[in-house]
Amino acid sequence: MDVARLNFSHGSHEDHGRNIATVRAAAEACGKPVAILQDLCGPKIRAGRFPNNTFEVADGASVWLIEANRDSPVAVPGEIPILYEGLASDLQPGDVVLLDDGRVVVTVTKVEGDRVQAGVTQGGRLRDRVGVHLPARRVRISALTEKDKADLSFGLAQGVDYVALSFVRNADEVRHVRDICEAWGRPTPIVSKIETPGAIDNLEAIILASDGVMVARGDLGVEFNPERVPIIQREILGLARVHQKPVIVATEMLQSMVTATRPTRAEASDVATAVFDGTDAVMLSQETATGAHPPLVVRMMARIVTEAEQSAFYRHLSSEQPGQRANVAEATARNACDIARDIGAKLILAFTESGLTARYASKARPVVPIVAFSPNEVTRRRLALLWGVIPLPIDALRNSDEMIDRATGYLLANGLVSPGDKLVTIFGAPVGVSGSTNTIRVKVVE
Repeated sequence: MDVARLNFSHGSHEDHGRNIATVRAAAEACGKPVAILQDLCGPKIRAGRFPNNTFEVADGASVWLIEANRDSPVAVPGEIPILYEGLASDLQPGDVVLLDDGRVVVTVTKVEGDRVQAGVTQGGRLRDRVGVHLPARRVRISALTEKDKADLSFGLAQGVDYVALSFVRNADEVRHVRDICEAWGRPTPIVSKIETPGAIDNLEAIILASDGVMVARGDLGVEFNPERVPIIQREILGLARVHQKPVIVATEMLQSMVTATRPTRAEASDVATAVFDGTDAVMLSQETATGAHPPLVVRMMARIVTEAEQSAFYRHLSSEQPGQRANVAEATARNACDIARDIGAKLILAFTESGLTARYASKARPVVPIVAFSPNEVTRRRLALLWGVIPLPIDALRNSDEMIDRATGYLLANGLVSPGDKLVTIFGAPVGVSGSTNTIRVKVVE
């Protein structure tokens, strides 16, 4: 595991504080950096609370959709509480409402005051706080709700490494959150979740405004027909690669392993396809949050990814675009990757303060791993998200020879290289100045 995603749609700040402490302690015990991604709830409409935490909705039944809030009491039988102010005014007879990512479907038959009667066209079991979609309606909620602001303040104070912004509709919403983080003195990378028609309409602008994107297929699969989702996923991956932004593919990747001990063949193919298409990361959600076998499912995901990357069908999809002008740091990183391939290097060593050098190298998709040495603990954690990058600590040094010798000694001592191995190093001169990457050096291990 490289990144722990904390879903702030569920749980209290106390719960998340404990989880953050647990992740940090486990990462330290394992001696590897693990990034924490705070996933803000966003303007998603959710159901409230049911008796015994569930409600069985039968096909053909009649139910009432009731406007509620987070402090409302548990619903009575036959009612589905919806946490959305103005619910009745936004619905009319004939409207279709989807619950729990479309697993339960109801059609509005009557509106009475602040109550909405609906007939169940597709039944199922609902749980507390499942998502609710009002198709063909523009949600009248800000992209960053008051709850999100409180959660964001808490997360930034805890030092989260990434903030995931839900239900992004345009680049201005991303910039607004970035401005808030900077105003609060906690500039933090933003991952935009692509899950709405508005996000698809403004995809390139959102990618440019973000530090990374997530293909949030659960809500995409509700907003779009299922056959469109794989095409949209490829579009997002391709455009993010052009703009050198990391991508996370998420939702139901190994869904059967919520209960089963092995994935379906289709799920294994789904994970491998995301890898073949160039994703930086694949994400587990319910499989590890409430599933029966969290360690098993993580190991299975890692096995599928490793097998896909080692297969003859895996292509190293570079972000390089013919005719596109690169900056000095980007060109340096790309050429280092080419040199590593041509000379049969064992590793690429990227010495970085901010992580930018390693990001450029990662997007060039070299055929060997990138070991990113950084004196900055936050940078090392954030680098955990990137494809092919192994973040390692190093003291802040101002002499390039000493820096390379120190790193080589660490790799030798830990069995990562052997005498005679070639290493391609990239760094900035003067050493220690963020954003100055301009130097490639080949080192033969002695």
